[in-house]
Amino acid sequence: MAVGLNNSFQIFQDCFKVTTHSQVQKAFSYLKGLFKSEKNRANCQNMSTLLGEQNHQNYQHLLVNSPWDFKDVFFRLEESTLALMAEQEKSIALLVDEVGFRKKGNNSACVGRQYLGSIGKHDNGQVAVVAGFSQEGFYCPIEARLFMPKKWDTDIEKRRKAGIPDQIKHQSKPEMALEMILSYKARGTRFDYVNFDALYGSSLQLLHTLDKESINFMGDIKENIRVFTQKPIFELPDNTTVKKRGRKRKYPFSKTADTSVKMFAEKLSKQEWHSIILRDGTKKEIKAQFHSCRVWVCVNSHTGELMELKLLIRKDEDGKIKYSLSNMMEDRLDQLAVKQGERVFVEKIFEEGKNQVGMGDYQVRKWSGYHKHMAICFIGLYYIFEQKMILKKKNIKITAPIIRKLVASTIESKWNSLETAINLAKNHLTEYIVQISRNKSPSYVT
Repeated sequence: MAVGLNNSFQIFQDCFKVTTHSQVQKAFSYLKGLFKSEKNRANCQNMSTLLGEQNHQNYQHLLVNSPWDFKDVFFRLEESTLALMAEQEKSIALLVDEVGFRKKGNNSACVGRQYLGSIGKHDNGQVAVVAGFSQEGFYCPIEARLFMPKKWDTDIEKRRKAGIPDQIKHQSKPEMALEMILSYKARGTRFDYVNFDALYGSSLQLLHTLDKESINFMGDIKENIRVFTQKPIFELPDNTTVKKRGRKRKYPFSKTADTSVKMFAEKLSKQEWHSIILRDGTKKEIKAQFHSCRVWVCVNSHTGELMELKLLIRKDEDGKIKYSLSNMMEDRLDQLAVKQGERVFVEKIFEEGKNQVGMGDYQVRKWSGYHKHMAICFIGLYYIFEQKMILKKKNIKITAPIIRKLVASTIESKWNSLETAINLAKNHLTEYIVQISRNKSPSYVT
């Protein structure tokens, strides 16, 4: 398994070779440290103590000052992931979602009080928009972009200290997602459709642009999004028949009434729902009730411009209802249902990233440090994805936690030697006593 990790990492070695000197060994050591460290312990200090291959300053230099470009790693991830998925000749989804990590202080790049999905509430932290590929239960992230809150846009001093490039400006998350998606299309990246949650799907501008660019999408939406179930006709008002008193209409309007998707779903009869099996679960098949119909969405109230889409409504066994819009008009109901269900795998990416390769355990403040940590974490997730694909051909099902444990068991720790372990324990005890004598809390847990 350790040999496999080395072979997988060789795909990315060129990304860590810079003009002055190679960072390959440091990067591979950092990757091993991510696998070897326990949850919430994958930081530079702990990995240095654990492996004994590099001191923590070397790891910090790798993330903060070394000139290798994290974008090269993202490009290589994109190419390598698609190369493996192409062997199956099945539909590939481009998943887009945001991931957040709670962080203390005010100086880490783009940190601020905002909604963090990892804890389900607002708190101080950092958020990134992440893209990844999925294909019938196999998934891998390919890029992360740190979201910049508005207050960071004009704070020149904080931007300088955090090393944020001048060209980086505040964008909404849907705007960031659109920029990422269009960049993939521009360089010919192969994917069959984009899948995202209601934060993005409720942005009609995002949906409209994707539709105009002929990019297929399946986007969850909020329950208050309004649609027309019959194609409306928008007409310019005839103000000659309007009384002198009262405000005159300026823009086209329709006499056809629209409705919220929630109200529409509440009026559906039992016969209009269809049970569909999405995939095999851990204990039983994952299935839900679905309804689909053609709808029209007004994307510009001033012109009456419409977008014709498919509305997909999903009712889970626990009664929870999800709403989605798609421009894949020719797809059958079962095909739409499976594509909507593919979104669960972006949550799997984040779950495995946090629990298996220390995605949220970084301790760096710089813009580059954040993205470089993510890039190496994504290499780790690529390795897990690759192993799942390889073992599938042998009819072996394996989970990410088992893969991590197998890898960790083959990576030699500095604590493997009894003498070394005793010396390290003595050093930690000495440091602990010194900090206590200075009335300081120890910087680690004994």
